[in-house]
Amino acid sequence: MKLSDRILEELAKMVVGDAKHFPYRSSSYITRFFARCGLPFVHDGSTRPRWAHERLAELNLGASQSADLPSDDLCCVISELFDQDDFERYNERRANQGDAKPEYFADVQLAMASFNKLVQRAGLIAYLDESGRCYLRSTGTGMSSASFSQQTRPLSQEEIVQRQKLADFLDGANENEFTEKVLVPLFQRLGFHRVSPSGHAEKTLEFGKDLWMKYQLPTSHWIYFCAQIKKDKIDSSGAGGSKNVATVLAQARMAIDHPIFDPEANRKVLLDHIFLISAGEITRAARTWLVEQLDQGQRRHIIFMDRDEFLDQSARILLDLRLDSPMAITDEDIPF
Repeated sequence: MKLSDRILEELAKMVVGDAKHFPYRSSSYITRFFARCGLPFVHDGSTRPRWAHERLAELNLGASQSADLPSDDLCCVISELFDQDDFERYNERRANQGDAKPEYFADVQLAMASFNKLVQRAGLIAYLDESGRCYLRSTGTGMSSASFSQQTRPLSQEEIVQRQKLADFLDGANENEFTEKVLVPLFQRLGFHRVSPSGHAEKTLEFGKDLWMKYQLPTSHWIYFCAQIKKDKIDSSGAGGSKNVATVLAQARMAIDHPIFDPEANRKVLLDHIFLISAGEITRAARTWLVEQLDQGQRRHIIFMDRDEFLDQSARILLDLRLDSPMAITDEDIPF
């Protein structure tokens, strides 16, 4: 999404510190701020808010990993804007200069409230995670910049607690509950559209697809995905594939060969990729056997996701998910 010029103008004042509750930044500090964001901008000595507005307008045209959030670079700038260390150092400098007036001190909570008031009509909200890092979330879809591709970081204490809750839920959930209460909201927040579970009551109509969805590329083209979901461990006793991995193989081949009907495009489409998801482990033997049985063309469609990978992803992205809530409502549940 693109932010309006009005939002960019006010955001520029926040960046340079001309807005209330934000730390003031002189020319050199502005340059350092953008350098921390990984951006090669150097302030040229011109009017600070106007110069910052021009730079933010350039970043507003950049690419985003989600259509529901601003460009990746703008999300990075907003995240860096609420660095607690900046606020503390600024207040320390003012105190050392003998300025004790509270109204001139920076306050990260009041600053964030001011920012959220500015962007609420755009369907956005900024928040701090357990470690104090700022992220941006869409209030409509729940998509968060915390899910953007980045270097792997350790889970925060709050995320570790949520991971354990999810693990406990998986131990007692059936495949329908696993799919509708956890997988559907996960893929929705990752930016997938029309996330539609087939439901195990319609096994004859699944054709190897427990869940299907589509994803829009930055070029506006669509690619299609399905998921084959297993509650138990996917294993193979050996080259014969005598355990449940043989069933997975048959269902994967069926999913690849049978198109799905996209009601929004009003046509049938073939799948681009298949997620093989297990609430347990997908053993190395099972992965190897599956890849060996598929031909080279089919092999490239498969994406594996086992319990540990799923839990690590979900603990960050579904931090606010309530597992005791009713099953998610999907597009297929709406009768019109």
